Formats: sequence, C-alpha cells, structure tokens
Amino acid sequence: MKKIIFAILSLIFLISAGLIMDTIQGTADAKENASEDYVVKKTDSLWSISGNKLEDPFLWPRLWNVNPHIRNPDLIYPGTRLIIPSREELLALPPGKMPLSILKRKALEPLTNLVFKFPAESLNKYIIDQKNFIASGWIEPEFPGIGKLLFTENGSRFVDRGDIVYIETSGSSKPGSTYYTIKSVKKVRHPITGEKMGEQIAISGTLEIIGSDNNVLKARIKTTFDDITVGDGLLPFKEIEPPLVVDNPRTPDISGYIIESRINSEISSTGNIIYLDKGSDAGVEVGDVFQAISEKPIRRPVGKLQIIKTEPATSTAVIVKSATEISIGDLWGQK
Repeated sequence: MKKIIFAILSLIFLISAGLIMDTIQGTADAKENASEDYVVKKTDSLWSISGNKLEDPFLWPRLWNVNPHIRNPDLIYPGTRLIIPSREELLALPPGKMPLSILKRKALEPLTNLVFKFPAESLNKYIIDQKNFIASGWIEPEFPGIGKLLFTENGSRFVDRGDIVYIETSGSSKPGSTYYTIKSVKKVRHPITGEKMGEQIAISGTLEIIGSDNNVLKARIKTTFDDITVGDGLLPFKEIEPPLVVDNPRTPDISGYIIESRINSEISSTGNIIYLDKGSDAGVEVGDVFQAISEKPIRRPVGKLQIIKTEPATSTAVIVKSATEISIGDLWGQK
C-alpha cells in the first residue's frame, strides 16, 4: 500500500512540475512576443527607434506598417504613441500583415488618443530624415579615419550585419566601444578650376568591439548603411541628428559652384544630395537657403538648395526644389 501511495504522490508531483514549467515557458514566450507601448521623444525617428528597440534600423518600414496612424514616416512628433512588436514577430511577418500580439490588443483594447497634444514649439521637423542625413556624406581635404577594418572572420572582402571583423584603431579599444565605418567614394576636383577639393566620404555602417584575438581587436558589425568592405576606415561613433527646419532660414549673399553629387551623377534633381565649394570659412551655415543657377543657355535660377552640413571649405546641401535638371558646375547663390 505504501508503494502505491508513494507512486501516486510521485505522479502528482511530476504532473504539477510539468504544468508549472509549461506556465513559466508560456509566460516567457508571451513576454518575448509582447508588444510595447512607446511615446516618441524629441529627437526620435522611426529609423532610430527601430535601431534602439529592435536592434535593426532597417526594420523601420515594418514598424511604420503596424502603426498606420503615422501618415508620413519622416515626420513623427513628440508625444505620438507607437506600438512596437517584438523583433521576432516583425522579422517573421510578411510585409503588410499585422502581428498577432497587436491584433489581440486591438480586439481587447481599441487604440484611441494615439497622439498626445504637445505645444507646437516642441514639435520637430527636419530638413532631411535621419537615414538620408547619415548617408549624405561630406568632402574632407584628407581621409579622416582613425583606424581601419583589417579582415573578416570568414575571409570575405564584403561585410554584412552581424559579421565578425578584425580592426585596428588609435581610439578606444575597450569592449563595447562603437565606431562608424567610413569609405572614400572618390577624389573630388573643382569642375571649373580643376583644384583638388578633397575626398568624398560616406558612412558605410557601425561596429562594436567585442574583444581581441592574438592582440588584434575583434568587432561585430551592428548596422550597414552602404557596402562595407575590408579597408574601410573608422571614426568614433556619436549620435547623429538631422538639422531642424527653421521658420526664417538665412539667405546670405555667398556664391560658388556645385562640385559633386552624392551619387556621382552629372545631373541632380529634387531630393538629391550635392556638395558645394564653400563652407563655414566663407560664412555658410547649416539651414542656409540658396538658389541653383544655370548659365545655359542663359543665366536663370533652376532650383533651391538648403545646407545640411558644413566643413571649413565645403558644404553638403539637399535640393529642396528643382524646375529642371541641376548639373555639376552650375552656380549656387542668390538671384
């Protein structure tokens, strides 16, 4: 009899333990797939929120998809409420579908008052969105890197997100230190004078130091903005915020020539990034507005530019309006 009672008690214990473990696992799975409420802060963009919350800024279109109250992904304002599903749900989800966790919440708790009211002066509007601002690049007299990507763990010349690489740098070598990877796109000469203006620099991605092997620093690629290749340079990481729109931008009496475009095309139009032959040393400031002026067949304004970055001798601008094609070698200034 004692043996039978012991066997029954043992069976009850095993069943109870199994139920507890199933409950714990179910709770863990629920937490892993739970969606999160998030209120947009002053410097946020869908790109930065996806990077911080989902560990991949390129998931921003999917994040936008599950927040249909956001009409323009480039204009999100402080106080806007977002729902952020788990990264696993978004990655597994076909584009255009809602995650199960959000559909359940919509059934149980309709989403109302998705946008809190903030004073108008606290709302951010950017000249250019963060993704394009990071990708816009600039021109430097000399390549500015403080290190470089030496080789990859798998021997490939090309690098993707999550890959392990080996680097050298004169900056911090502590695990957790983060760097931008940068590349020289081309050497730029003035289209009119032939003078050497410098090197066109582009940010290709970010990496984080995770340790070392045989005294060689080891890092993992965190994000990619462009093709990352062995030999790319390094710059210390810092948060990059696009310039804000101002109500009354300056229109200073400064002029010069368009010397290159970001995509290295002879012809540019609205939305394209271009580089100018004068910078902060000549008085150019971020936010300044200029006319693009063609002299062919007659002198006439053909578009409007706005400055988004300045270097001492050059500046980076976005074409905010173009009446016709804008070419390298065209003038910029005021009418």
